[in-house]
Amino acid sequence: MRLLPQRGPAPRLLNSVVAEPRTGKPDDAASDVRSRLQGASLFSGNGRAIFLGILFGAAALSAIGFLYSRHRTSIQYEEARLKLLNVSTESLSASRHAQVTPAPILVQLRADLLHVTAISLGHPRMAIINGQQVAEGELITVHTPTAFVALTLKVLTIGDGRIDLTDGTQVITARLELPGPAPSRP
Repeated sequence: MRLLPQRGPAPRLLNSVVAEPRTGKPDDAASDVRSRLQGASLFSGNGRAIFLGILFGAAALSAIGFLYSRHRTSIQYEEARLKLLNVSTESLSASRHAQVTPAPILVQLRADLLHVTAISLGHPRMAIINGQQVAEGELITVHTPTAFVALTLKVLTIGDGRIDLTDGTQVITARLELPGPAPSRP
């Protein structure tokens, strides 16, 4: 048997540790750690579970609050219903004071109270009566100069040059006022 001398690398001591050269990029380990940290977000792993727990907890609290308010409302309704008294009457008597409906006020509508200044036959048909724009079916209020009474008239139809109005009992026709010739200037 023959002893061969050891031919290998020289033994190293712990105090003489030298960093071994890396293969590949020098920042591989650091970039790997950074990419792992960037991929972690609030909604991954435990973050997602925490978020869903908070969401379900808020929904449960909202449902409980809604049901409680409905319950309290029903209790208040029952309490109010119990406060009502059941009363029956044996007979009814007439009032000592006779109530007479007042006589109707008759107002004559003069032609100068309705001023139709414009008519539009488009859709919807529109008119301007006493400076107020109205359409078919709308109500217009006309104030009388002598009495403290206002008439409410409903526009029935708007036609070419005329408007039919009603007060509920009769139909009134108003015509479009054509402007007169302008005075000439000297």
